[in-house]
Amino acid sequence: MNSKEKLAGALEALLACKNLDDIPVSEIVACASVSRKTFYRNFKDKYDLAAWYFARLYEGSFGRIKEGVGWEEALLSHLEIYEEKHPVLKNAYESRDVNGLRACDILLTKRTFEEYLAGKGVDTQTEDMRFAIEIAARGGTDCIIEWLLGGMKMDKARLASLLKRTLPGDILRHIG
Repeated sequence: MNSKEKLAGALEALLACKNLDDIPVSEIVACASVSRKTFYRNFKDKYDLAAWYFARLYEGSFGRIKEGVGWEEALLSHLEIYEEKHPVLKNAYESRDVNGLRACDILLTKRTFEEYLAGKGVDTQTEDMRFAIEIAARGGTDCIIEWLLGGMKMDKARLASLLKRTLPGDILRHIG
């Protein structure tokens, strides 16, 4: 296990019990058994570490649409991770910092839609398509975060279905 993985494991363990904003870097490095120097060699701050941790989860689930995995299958896989890691992700998303996980999630989702659609031959740089991608990324991300923070009361298959059905038409026509 490399230093980044040790730090991510330590962050995950700490997020199981407390909000990201309340976890000092000193606690992360102590839990990971690495030095502060090692931490800062790999990450600019704890929010950068949280973004790296989340990006790994994201790419292994919803990000797989870029590899040809079906949209609903990838989204359900993503939502399953939210169920499995509910306390961890809840404590990460409750961050009030501008560099919190929400901004990272929106950016990853935008890039995923752009890469997916470009792979289908879609010009993602038109004003209409950029707007559609922005709406899909922000709306989908916020709905999933609200689902997570609200206790995940809706069945994840229903949530995935609603998210797909409400995608902008410019995107929906390219989703298999």
